[in-house]
Parts: sequence; structure tokens; C-alpha cells
Amino acid sequence: MPKVRTVSEHGSFRLVERDGRYAVIEARDGQVYGLHGEAGDRPGAPDRPDAAEAVVAPGDWSAEDEARRRFEELTTRGEELARKIW
Repeated sequence: MPKVRTVSEHGSFRLVERDGRYAVIEARDGQVYGLHGEAGDRPGAPDRPDAAEAVVAPGDWSAEDEARRRFEELTTRGEELARKIW
């Protein structure tokens, strides 16, 4: 099984890497979620080191620059939302 490592973490989002490919996942309440799928129907797994393998489909891993762009977009939107709520 390929080793997945967390590259960056901000809020509930993690940028992870596996074999030179990258993905963004969300971790909350002891679970890790993929970012694909319909609202409320995203794949989830217990938050363990191998969880990204379970929630990121093989075709959803991308190049580093694309994944970093998505990570930055999601963390920025999350901070903006938090400011509005609080």
C-alpha cells in the first residue's frame, strides 16, 4: 500500500501526497472525507494514516499545483465563512 503523507493542514482541510500525486481531504469529528460526491454523500473513513486511500478515488489524485490551488481556495473560503458566522 502506498504511503500517504500530510503536506499541509489548515482548519479541517488537509493537502496530502501519495507517490507524487496530491489530493485535498477534509477531517472532522474523527472522520476523513473526500471532496467528491454529492453533498451529504461524500466518501468517509475513520481518521487514520491510511484514510486518504479510502476516500480519494484513484482518478481524483492530481498534480501538486492543481491540488495546492484547490487547498488554498477551500481554506480561504472556510476562513471567510467563519468570519461571517462569528
